[in-house]
Amino acid sequence: MAGRTCLTTTRVRFADTDAAGIVFYPNFYVWFDVGTHALLRAAVGALGDAQGRPRWPLPIVESGARFSAPLVLDDEITIRSTVVSVGTRSLRVEHVISRGEREVASGFETRVFIRRQGAQIVSEPIPAELRDALNEPVSTEGWA
Repeated sequence: MAGRTCLTTTRVRFADTDAAGIVFYPNFYVWFDVGTHALLRAAVGALGDAQGRPRWPLPIVESGARFSAPLVLDDEITIRSTVVSVGTRSLRVEHVISRGEREVASGFETRVFIRRQGAQIVSEPIPAELRDALNEPVSTEGWA
């Protein structure tokens, strides 16, 4: 069962394209990250604490993508990001990037909730507030 979904709309900028005039593939990973942050913001509010540190530290430990059609300058795209699973310490977000009705790329991120322990980073159980918000089967709109 899927949890929260967020739709984020943006446009392809000149800086997103390569010498052939199409989107350079690493930019899709940037858009996946944009989608995840919009999803988190919609679910639990501000992402930073009063000191400017991440309130919900969730680094990526695995990701992947599949590309099915090119994008070019000024294409309007929608990033659909959906929480598909929330484990004890990790979660998986799947993304679909579309131009109009056409899917142009899909991908995923696996993220782990962490905390600092001295100089080390250790995984920690996802707090109940975050878990509940991510498991809620609602759809929202974000911004990029």
